[in-house]
Amino acid sequence: MVLVKKSVSGGGAPSLDILAAKLQIIEAELSLEEKQVNLDNGRSFMAEPNLNVKIEVIKNLVEPGVDEGVKFYDRFKLKQDDNGDWIFAKYSKLGNLITVRYGEGWFEDEAAEFEEADFEGWEFIAQVEKKTDSKGNPLTGSVINWKSIRAAGGADEETAQELKEEAERDPHEELMRARKALKEAEKAQAQEENEEDFDNIPW
Repeated sequence: MVLVKKSVSGGGAPSLDILAAKLQIIEAELSLEEKQVNLDNGRSFMAEPNLNVKIEVIKNLVEPGVDEGVKFYDRFKLKQDDNGDWIFAKYSKLGNLITVRYGEGWFEDEAAEFEEADFEGWEFIAQVEKKTDSKGNPLTGSVINWKSIRAAGGADEETAQELKEEAERDPHEELMRARKALKEAEKAQAQEENEEDFDNIPW
């Protein structure tokens, strides 16, 4: 008989779904050239130039304690311009990360430099989603919703609470509120019209 090591947990990278979290970049590696990546299953692909980062969930701002301490990898890709050169595009996932880290002026400053060390140990706020392919099919791993990236600060808890309340809001209750508000608005408008008619009566 052979004893084997067992596990009931799924393998591979974690698939996280966190509405708002404080994240920290542990490792950052910038690659400015395309390179071939060989997978364990024998397949390979050409990876675009990117900033590859290892991220740790420092704090779950919506559900404290859940997935905290979990680490995952994400990539922030460079984009090709009309000349075929790989660039740091301002309006992209990488561009938004740079803007939050360095400020808006980084893209306008020709002397501004990019240092991987500036990102290692840096904390920010963002939504973490399960990874999917271009058709929306689930894949192993997690990605950052780049449009949600913002600087970590004192308003984190308040913003997270607002996000939580919005996520937990009952759609049926919202519909009833909307209908009630509409009825009140119609009633107020009718009353206003009656008052206008009354004002128009000659004395």
